[in-house]
Amino acid sequence: MIYALDYTISVVKADSKAAALDIFSMNLIDDENLNYFIKDFALGDGLLSSFYYDNQGYFFDKYPNEIPERLQQLNEQEKEYYIDECIKKNAQEFWADEPQFASEFLQEVEKAKQADRSEAEHFSNDFLVSTIKKLIQQGDWYEAFDIVKIDLTDKNYQVIYKD
Repeated sequence: MIYALDYTISVVKADSKAAALDIFSMNLIDDENLNYFIKDFALGDGLLSSFYYDNQGYFFDKYPNEIPERLQQLNEQEKEYYIDECIKKNAQEFWADEPQFASEFLQEVEKAKQADRSEAEHFSNDFLVSTIKKLIQQGDWYEAFDIVKIDLTDKNYQVIYKD
């Protein structure tokens, strides 16, 4: 049993919590909101926006189009290079255990940039499942999320959550 607040309760038949999370995440691949968040590259809206930071903080804390003072002394080419390198570093940290997905993400960002698009054209299912799992595990998507084993061997009723 997987239980997530926001009134989503899903039952998954699985041998372990990890397997339950895999199944749950696979079933969210077509979720419109998650897809939008992962695939949208417009500044401020999606996953890419969460990679716009360096060791001093986010680049667009106050206003989405206003560069922080610490970057204003750089020319446009230097700024773009610096921000791109930070995005690359942050994406690689996000998918540190699966570097192929950082590469896939960064390739899609570059393709979208070259084509002047604000969204990804295509991500693999493996990429989407991995990313969805990370968003869930980090608490970035559901406010509260838990995987609870249901044991109905001794009885036909079990309280899963009580407020």
